[in-house]
Order: sequence, then C-alpha cells, then structure tokens
Amino acid sequence: MKVFIKLSLFTFIIVGLSGCIGEEYDFSPPTITLSASDVVDVELKETNVDWRGEEGKQYRKETNTRNGINGAKKQQQLAVAPETQGNLRFDSEDFLVNDISSYIISSSNAKQDIRINEQDRTFTFPRKKGNYVYVLELQTDRGYAQYVGNVVVK
Repeated sequence: MKVFIKLSLFTFIIVGLSGCIGEEYDFSPPTITLSASDVVDVELKETNVDWRGEEGKQYRKETNTRNGINGAKKQQQLAVAPETQGNLRFDSEDFLVNDISSYIISSSNAKQDIRINEQDRTFTFPRKKGNYVYVLELQTDRGYAQYVGNVVVK
C-alpha cells in the first residue's frame, strides 16, 4: 500500500510540473494602458510596429502619421486635470526595454516632449488645458512599437 501511495504521489508531482513546463508565452508587442491617478485608464492603440515575435517571426504594422493621429482622436478620451500624474502599464514584458519616450501633439499640431520616469513609468500631463494626442514610442530588444491615445486636459 505504501508503494502505491508513493507511486501515486510521484505521478501527481510529475504531471503537475509538466503543466508548468509546457506554458506558452506571448511574444507580441504589449498592450499598454494609460492611466491617471489609478482611477481612470484607457488602452493605447498600436500605430507603427516592427516587432520580432516567437521564433523570429516578423510582425509589422505601418500607419501614416495623419491616420495615426486621426485614429487616436476617435479613441476613448482620457480626461485629466492639468499636471496630473499619469502612469503606463504593460500587459506583458517578455522583452528588454532599451528606450521609452513620449510626447503630446496639441490640436494646433504643436509637439511637446513628455518625460517618463523609466523606473515606475510615471509622467506628468501638461499644464495647458486642451485636447491632445498622446504618443508613446517603445524600443526593445524585440523591436519598435508606437502607440497613440486621446487625452483632454480640463
């Protein structure tokens, strides 16, 4: 009886471990969520992507700048107060981040850089009220991805 219990326990452990080893990973560009004060959040939209996925499979998406900006304006709007702290969240991170940068484009097409704290991925929204397109550029060991979002500073 002891042999049967030991054999059953051994089989259970092996089957359990093999389930962990057979895990699949997602090597596609991450979904990025933009949030303000951890209360409201919106998902940024991929616009331009040149990414190397699983087993070196290439993933490309090209959107011209005008279409990317117009697409961002149609997205769900994130309304924030001036100089509110923003936060970026990645749904996965199976890559090494080499550089992350962002900027906003105002309704008059003026571009303003937004400095991101790379440690906790926080930044400050602009002081000036208005409608903006938020642009995030992510450079990793797997490639490049650009995202856009719709922000209004009230």
